Amino acid sequence: MAISLKENITVGFSDFWSRKVRSIITVMGIVLGTMSIIVVLSLVKGINNQTMKWMMERGGLSKITVRRNWQYDKPDHVKNYFTWKELVLIRSLIPEAKYFNPQQRQWVRHSYEDKDYRTSIHGILPDFSKIEEWDVQEGRFISSFDIEQSNDVIVIGTKVKEELFGNKKAVGEVITVNDRRLKIIGIMAFRYMKNSGSIGNDNAFSYLNRRTFVPLTTMIHKGSGRDNISSFTLKAQDAESAPALREKLNNIILNLRRGLPVFEVESAKEEAEEMAQNQKMFQTIFYIISVISLLVGAIVIANIMLATIQERTREIGIRLTVGARRRDIFVQFLVQTVLVTTIGGILGIIVGLSLLDIVSNFLGIELMAGVGMVFVALIVSAGVGLVSGIVPAIIASKLDPVEALRYE
Repeated sequence: MAISLKENITVGFSDFWSRKVRSIITVMGIVLGTMSIIVVLSLVKGINNQTMKWMMERGGLSKITVRRNWQYDKPDHVKNYFTWKELVLIRSLIPEAKYFNPQQRQWVRHSYEDKDYRTSIHGILPDFSKIEEWDVQEGRFISSFDIEQSNDVIVIGTKVKEELFGNKKAVGEVITVNDRRLKIIGIMAFRYMKNSGSIGNDNAFSYLNRRTFVPLTTMIHKGSGRDNISSFTLKAQDAESAPALREKLNNIILNLRRGLPVFEVESAKEEAEEMAQNQKMFQTIFYIISVISLLVGAIVIANIMLATIQERTREIGIRLTVGARRRDIFVQFLVQTVLVTTIGGILGIIVGLSLLDIVSNFLGIELMAGVGMVFVALIVSAGVGLVSGIVPAIIASKLDPVEALRYE
């Protein structure tokens, strides 16, 4: 007498409800395992998406940054900055670069009437706004004419405008910076991106809104008085050509500094690729850890199923006696095991998804679940049932009917 799959599932549910405590303990292990898969993978995906969003908002994947290598202890005779002449040379050697912007920075007091606000001022070129993809919301940005004439003009961030002027009009007004009067020609657009993993300020770009900008030549000739620039940024024509441009630029800078790694040259495109590789590696490691932990649970489930076989030995004997095939007994116990672990997997997925908002609010990081991770969690939980159920199912199917009927 063959046993249908429907009957096996019905018997499985019946056995599940008749042994509630044992079944709940079995299911809980699977619930915790699948729940952790959903939460941790959602966390990894959320962090990487947030980082990618930050990179795109700060100029995209075609951006290349050159800055001082603070980990390298340079010899005293080697400069850890660029002169204006060197920057002109570098720009001429990379005509394929779409935009180019060296900059200087100082922390200074900005004053207007009886109000003061201390923040960073940046000497930049007109390409800055194109590299950062950041426009003015009022007035205009620094022009090539301002660079050529070293004009006493300044563009301020929204926070600076708020602190010095409140609701009053700022464009056209004159503020004092390091005893030099600068005319405000523009106000940068407000920048905002939700900050992840922080307490207090929820704007990851709040520091940008506190900055002010002047022509680089104005800062060199009338501000700092120093012809030394420690960083600059540029943009390739597109993201695909950025790695090759980064390599070329790095070789140029090494030649200028006698082959010494005084500066770091970083490509957003390559950083994004490295981040994607790290994400895959972390996911693989976590999958392995999850599988190992679930295999431990599988051993527990196998022991429980072996105990269940002992309790149901006479029942197995009766089924075999009235015509059930050994493969029917095998399928019956395997289906019951997979059924229990699948139920645990489904509950774990539901619990994991319901916890995402709680974990997100607690950590201040947006967690992002995907169909793929839900599918993986479900397959893993069902796989645990297969692994843990095969041996007990084989043992049950090989019982001798006569001996099984005599079993007490």
